[in-house]
Amino acid sequence: MKKDTLAYTVIFTAISAFIFVSLLSLAFGATKGKVEENNKITEARAYLTAAGIPLTEEMDVQSEFASAYPNFDETKSFQETSINGETILVGPFQGNGLWGSISGVLGLTTDFERIVGFEIITHVETPGLGGRIDEAWFKEQFRGEFVGEGLIVRHGGSGGDSDSENGEVDGITGASRTSDSIQEIINRQIINMKSAYGGTTNE
Repeated sequence: MKKDTLAYTVIFTAISAFIFVSLLSLAFGATKGKVEENNKITEARAYLTAAGIPLTEEMDVQSEFASAYPNFDETKSFQETSINGETILVGPFQGNGLWGSISGVLGLTTDFERIVGFEIITHVETPGLGGRIDEAWFKEQFRGEFVGEGLIVRHGGSGGDSDSENGEVDGITGASRTSDSIQEIINRQIINMKSAYGGTTNE
């Protein structure tokens, strides 16, 4: 068959596409288990840090997670754990960012007046701008923050708010839409967890 004919081009393209798809399928199948394991570890790390449990390089994250959340039930809107005798509520959140979904976990005290920890699991925000929501300096300013009637993510901040009593944190410079999204997500999550906790029976 001549190489400059339409039939040759169609057959060659079809065979090439079949080979590439087959290789991708094999690669996906070979790495699927590892990807799922890594996702579970990422989620476990988020739940631990949101509860105020510090992570170390030597820590077995999955064992620590099982110890901190022995009754973990992913169908529930929040999980309970005890840190130094204090009950901490940790719940998963998901909301819209500028370009797509933002997911993570939020840790709260049972009076819902303070954030224990805030962790991002996934997002598709702009690298170097809204994508900075997963940087340590941004997340750390939420730790221990008094929320009262609601948290304010302030525009124009530059490096993190250190006052844990003002109910405010610095947003990301140049990413006001993402900062507004984080404020809305957190305040909605607090309301949802408070409602769910009020509907539970605590012995």
